[in-house]
Amino acid sequence: MKTNFHWIQLLLITALLFSVEALSQDVIEFNSSEINLNTSISDQFTIYEFEHDITIDQFLKTKKQYKGVKINRSLANLDFTSSYFFFHFKLKNTSQKPLSLILETARPITNDVHLKNINTSVQLLSGDAIPFSSKSVAINVSAFPVLLNPGDEKEFVLKLHSDGESLIIPIVFRAKEVFEEAQRQNQLIFGLFLGIFIFTIVIYSAFFALLRDRLFLVYVIYVFFSGLLQFALDGYLHQYILPSGKYLTQHSTIPIAGAAVLFALMYATNYLKLKHNYLKISRAFMFLVGVTMIASLIPGTLYKVAYPTINLLSFGALVFILYAGFRMFKNGKVSSFFIIGLGSIVAGGIIFLLGNIGVIDALWFTQPALKVGAMIEIICLSILMAGQYKQLQQEKELAQKALLTQLEETNIRLESVVEERTRELNTQRLLLKQRNDDFVSSVRYAEKIQSAVMSNSVKLKSIVPNSFVFYRPKDIVSGDFYWIDQVAENKNWKNGLIVWATADCTGHGVPGAFVSIIGNYLLQMSKDNSKIQYPGEVLDFLNTQINKTLNSEFNREIIRDGMDMVLCALDRSEKKLYFAGAKNPIYIVRNNELIEFKGDRKPIGFDDSEDTFNFATQEIDLIEGDMIYSFSDGYVDQFGGPKGKKFMTKQLKQMLIDQSCNDMTSQKTQIEARFDEWRGDLDQLDDVLLIGIRF
Repeated sequence: MKTNFHWIQLLLITALLFSVEALSQDVIEFNSSEINLNTSISDQFTIYEFEHDITIDQFLKTKKQYKGVKINRSLANLDFTSSYFFFHFKLKNTSQKPLSLILETARPITNDVHLKNINTSVQLLSGDAIPFSSKSVAINVSAFPVLLNPGDEKEFVLKLHSDGESLIIPIVFRAKEVFEEAQRQNQLIFGLFLGIFIFTIVIYSAFFALLRDRLFLVYVIYVFFSGLLQFALDGYLHQYILPSGKYLTQHSTIPIAGAAVLFALMYATNYLKLKHNYLKISRAFMFLVGVTMIASLIPGTLYKVAYPTINLLSFGALVFILYAGFRMFKNGKVSSFFIIGLGSIVAGGIIFLLGNIGVIDALWFTQPALKVGAMIEIICLSILMAGQYKQLQQEKELAQKALLTQLEETNIRLESVVEERTRELNTQRLLLKQRNDDFVSSVRYAEKIQSAVMSNSVKLKSIVPNSFVFYRPKDIVSGDFYWIDQVAENKNWKNGLIVWATADCTGHGVPGAFVSIIGNYLLQMSKDNSKIQYPGEVLDFLNTQINKTLNSEFNREIIRDGMDMVLCALDRSEKKLYFAGAKNPIYIVRNNELIEFKGDRKPIGFDDSEDTFNFATQEIDLIEGDMIYSFSDGYVDQFGGPKGKKFMTKQLKQMLIDQSCNDMTSQKTQIEARFDEWRGDLDQLDDVLLIGIRF
């Protein structure tokens, strides 16, 4: 019986010891010395891992069912994980003064960091999964205030969770003033670091704007994403840009890191001018990084896998770029600054990783290694790009000099060609001038012949003193002409006749002048032909003869030239005017009233119809003082006036009515002045002819 009692006692003691072990917590003591302050003491803690989320209260209730793991390093590296981790510990102040401490733990990009005071049930929050304004200490890192009065013993539970990124847990207690001073120093250093990045971006953006070299643009974008990555890793992205703590805040790191790697590969590919297998490897890395960036945006397994994948690809890409650069450096094709810069970022990454896995147990050295490596890389690559800028400028200057030399040679050749062409043009100009002078001389002589053949104002005045003619050819010789003569007394005309014609030949200038000479000659023939007595018969005769003259049976080409004509025969004794018109009319102004007598609608000249046609003769009674006007269409067709339009028949009629009472000299002067005023600076359109005779 006694033996059984001893066994029962042993079992109760064992159970009690187990219960005490299960419910115990790590104890951190702070005394008057600085032991356990200002350095990571993760190796004094036990960590508990749960695959599913539970509350701190649930953890305390079920803790005795799990066995924690003692951390054996000053920096706990839990690798890429999405588990939930708990620390249960007690803080004791054995000193004689109150301690105002700051607990700093986890990385700034850890999602959830919660600290609960078991004694007061107060729970403090941090991490980038909550709004920045909800953090217990409003700074970029995960930190909590802890106040310990002398003799205090306070119990805490620390809960941490990451959704797939590497979970690194330093546990550092600092005096509040020491923490604040450290933060000021860190912010100063990061400000300097960020300033270098911003300065680099501004300067090389300006270089790109000046040179339009794609390499500078790619470098600027790489520096931007590289700086933004450090900005995000240090928690400043959550603090200043994405303070909401929502999906984008928690999932922005991988796309930013991926973009930095992509543009690093693009920069290296362009700078090193990678070819063949090197180019294929670079593109393969770009493809894999792009796929990983897309996968990181998909919640679940793909997102969790994206974290280790992007780290592996980033490190592999940097090693590949360093290797390719070193191979080209040995051949003298790459600057040493490129090797030093890439070597620095690779070395910084290796030191950072070795610190994370505990090979190097010096948090002060390993944590900033990646940032320092990135800064050295940017400085070296910036020096390299400055040299690239200088080289491009020198190449540009050499190209400009070569271009100037080429332009000078081209100018010399062009000057020689221009001189030769100028000589040729001068020779041709002189030849053309000579030919033109000969042509003008010929035309002027033709004018003399035309003037000698045709009637003129002197003859008009000698036959009809009370008359005038406004005659202005467009060119030297004219297609408009007038003809006047007297028919002696005969059996048909006892008192004789005064006969005149106003004609407008097809065209103007030399062609019109030829036709006018033919017309003048045929008019003279009709006068001497006793069978022709009336103006209509004269126009019939001209129509037939011009057709025969210009379109004989031996001509290969049909000539359609002819003329519009007014022919008048005045019998003074009988006070009668006999008129025939080929398209053109005559106007008679009597007592300020204009009377229009229209001619036939057919011109004199070619007619391909088989119908016979005879021009009609109109007999008109005259009274003393009548003004008879005949004209070509040159006056009414002239463009001018304020709107550049034709003069038109309506204005001509009114002008003739207004002028009909004036003497002949005044009429001519006013009619000529009106024409010049209307034409203004415009060119004369056609030959102009207008005859006025007072009965």
